This record gives sequence, structure tokens and C-alpha cells, in this order.
Amino acid sequence: MRLTPTQHILITAGGENSLTLLLMTLFSSGDKIAVDEFTYANLIATAQLNNLHLVAIKNDQGGMNIEALKHACQNNNLAGLYIMPEYSNPTGAVLSVARRKEIATLVQEYGLKIIEDDYLSFLSKLNPERPPKIMELLPDQTCYVCSMSKVLASGLRVGYLVFPAQLAQQVKNGFFNTTVKTSTLNTAIASMAIKEHVVQQIIQNKVTLAKQANILFEQYFPTAPTNQLTDYAFFRRLPLKNIQNTAKIEQALADINIRCFGSDRFQINASSNDHFLRVSLSANKSLDELETGLKKLRGFLQKSNLI
Repeated sequence: MRLTPTQHILITAGGENSLTLLLMTLFSSGDKIAVDEFTYANLIATAQLNNLHLVAIKNDQGGMNIEALKHACQNNNLAGLYIMPEYSNPTGAVLSVARRKEIATLVQEYGLKIIEDDYLSFLSKLNPERPPKIMELLPDQTCYVCSMSKVLASGLRVGYLVFPAQLAQQVKNGFFNTTVKTSTLNTAIASMAIKEHVVQQIIQNKVTLAKQANILFEQYFPTAPTNQLTDYAFFRRLPLKNIQNTAKIEQALADINIRCFGSDRFQINASSNDHFLRVSLSANKSLDELETGLKKLRGFLQKSNLI
């Protein structure tokens, strides 16, 4: 990876702050942005607040389908693309090297502004393909976002935003007129953790726990989808059958003290027949508590004939 000039990097108040900043500054009211057909719920809400229209791109087993994206580029007058190449939230899709290059070639042709959300950036080193970032493939069109919340601690609101030279004025103006400055204390903590190699230790601990959590998950749900990064995933996708509305399932699970997110909250439109639960593996106090929840979840879904 080439080194990025420091004048093209902003330290923000986390990934959410970075995404909000980019949606507000790079796009105008009414602009259309391509996203996965199931995408990050907070991005959907922020786009709505800014009157931006999200165009759902069908996925296949490899993630965002290139033909569907091409069709959208040809017919929707797209202004941008939002993409999560490394274990997309909520589907867990990982884009292959070939798919990343195909997407990069297409969006370069149509001149789209790209937001690359690398919220699980450290997983890249665990991917045997060692795929390039979209930012590396299209440095002049891509704004790259990562943060310390998943890497270090969820309450540490520090993010890193890399942007191309031609968008520098827009991004910097937007930052100084909205955020003004990032917490000096949070930034110092994050910087010290990186410098003293504390981050690497925490990542290793998280990866170890994630592997144990995924072993538990697969004991209860052995047919759930997998890919090259699911061993280290913080959540898993659990397909459902015989269902039209996952919101009702969410509520039914909440009534028995299980909190899972259904696919409806991540969906741009209602055209997909793909229904699933996003099951967190990292929000429990212990592996014992996780196992209790997984066992209870399996029992509910089997009794309801949903799996």
C-alpha cells in the first residue's frame, strides 16, 4: 500500500462521524448512491436525513453483483458508491480480489465518488487472499473510512478518514463546519495504544475470542453461511425460511430476552425474498452467556419452523 500524505488524512470522532461528514459534503440533496441490497442501517438513516437516495444493488455469493451495478450505473445517474469490502454489515460478504477490480473498473468509468467503509480493517491481514483496498485501486475517487471502535474499544470515538486531493477542500470545509475538532484525549489514547503496540495485543485477544465464539455458533447452526473470514467474525448471518417480516421475529425474540437484528432493518427496498437474522457474537459478557443465548435462539427458531 502506498503511503498517504498526512494532509489527506483527517482524525474524526469515529466512523459514524466520518460517514455523516462524507454524505453531507460530497453529495447534494437528491443524489443517488449505490449500496448493497442489505447495508449498514445507520447509513440508511443518515442518507434519509440528507435526502439522498440509496439504490440497492443485488448481491450474489461474491457480494455486490457487477452486472447489477453496471445496470444501475447506466440507468440511475448515480453520484456515488458506498461499499464495505471486508465482511460487509449485515451479510458478512467478503469481496474477492477479482470482484474488487471489476467494481473499480466500472465505477472509474462512470466517475462515481466512493466511500469505502473498512470498519473491520484488521481482518484484512487474516484474509488469505490479501485483497487490495478499493482506495488502493482508485485513489483519486475513494474516501476511505476506518475507526478504533471495533479494533480497540467501542466507546473510543476516534476515526481515520483518507480522501483524495481533488476532494480535499470539500471534506476539510465540511469537517471544520460540523465537527470543528476531535477529542484530543481520545486521539491521544488511540495514538498511544498504536505506538505502544497495545492495539495489536487487543486485536489478538479479540480474534481468539471470536474464533471460540464462532465454534460455538457453528455447533448450534452448522448450516449457516461461511467464508474465509467467518472464523474471526463478530457476527453471523442466519438465513430464515417461511417468513415475510423479520421485525415480528425481532420482537418475539426480545420477549424471551434475546436481541437479534432482522434483515428488514438493513434492507433498502422490499423486493428481496432473502430473510435472515444478524446474530452478534461479541455483545455477551462471556462465552457461557453466548452459548445459553444460542441454545435458546435455536430452540425458538426450530419450534417456529424458521430454520
